[in-house]
Amino acid sequence: MVAENRIKLIRELGKLRNSTVISYITSDRAGPLAARIAMDVVPLFYKHLKELGHSRKLDLFIYSLGGDTITPWRLVHLLREFCDKFGVLVTYKAHSAATLLAIGADEIVMGPLGELSPIDPTITTPFNPPHPENPTEPKVEISIEDVMSFVNLAKEKVGLSDQENLVRAFEKLIERTHPLALGGVYRSHALIRLVAEKLLRLHIKNKGKSQRIRQIVDKLAEKLYYHAYLISRAEAEELGLNIIRPQKDLEDLMWSLYSEYESTMELGRPFNPFDYLKPDLETEKIDKEFDIGFIESEKLVHAGNKKIRILKTASAGTGPIPGPPVQIQVQDLGFEWKMERTGT
Repeated sequence: MVAENRIKLIRELGKLRNSTVISYITSDRAGPLAARIAMDVVPLFYKHLKELGHSRKLDLFIYSLGGDTITPWRLVHLLREFCDKFGVLVTYKAHSAATLLAIGADEIVMGPLGELSPIDPTITTPFNPPHPENPTEPKVEISIEDVMSFVNLAKEKVGLSDQENLVRAFEKLIERTHPLALGGVYRSHALIRLVAEKLLRLHIKNKGKSQRIRQIVDKLAEKLYYHAYLISRAEAEELGLNIIRPQKDLEDLMWSLYSEYESTMELGRPFNPFDYLKPDLETEKIDKEFDIGFIESEKLVHAGNKKIRILKTASAGTGPIPGPPVQIQVQDLGFEWKMERTGT
């Protein structure tokens, strides 16, 4: 499980940055191999930090599409307990909850391909609407931006200004969406703004910059209008974030470390169960293991291991009428974090 090349690059990054480096990578693959930032990593980070001890400067190398929105708040505070200065290294994707992690740092080191994103969350509750085409599918997630955009559309574009018509528009929304789900939308929106503002006060320490902090929160939480919008380092600078552009040697080293994870985890590759099956067999059952997350430092490695079972079944029909097509099932056999020491 321990990849010597990655640990070597983590050490080299630390030497170049005069810091202690911890990496946190979550899979961006779809379906059963998707991974999210989640609260279960907090005690794992604590183990790394206890091994590493207090650092003058601590860097978090991050690659993630996001996840739980409260985890960054807890994780940033834990990391800051073990250092005097905290930095986040973004060589490529640091979206949503990973953006929250980044804005809780003293500085964000972004390569040319580095990406942040809006922080407006989607919510899933028991009261979310069912899937319109297949009720057995998971409930439809509700985007905070979609709800707010509906209200703004009614007011700003349709021109509804009197109370009676606005109430009617809201009643139409409630016809399709349970009121408690809409309450969850409002609560999540308020929470994300609160967390973002608190994290930015760690990032921008000048007490006279309160107005700038509110403007950044407005932009990240509301005014980019699309959750998949990507924020380059130039735009992040324009927002007022403390962005560091790495020199070429640091940029190359960050990219080399990302490339190691990309190769190991097949980042960016769509999940297709047929890739793991033999085409000449009508029926087949295989169990596979995938590492869909990593937390690594020069002392420890935690690999998030996902086990799945892929089943292929085919009709035994005979005669001129063909049987049903091949059926594929993917079963989740469990997930666990596996730990190893690096030998140093």
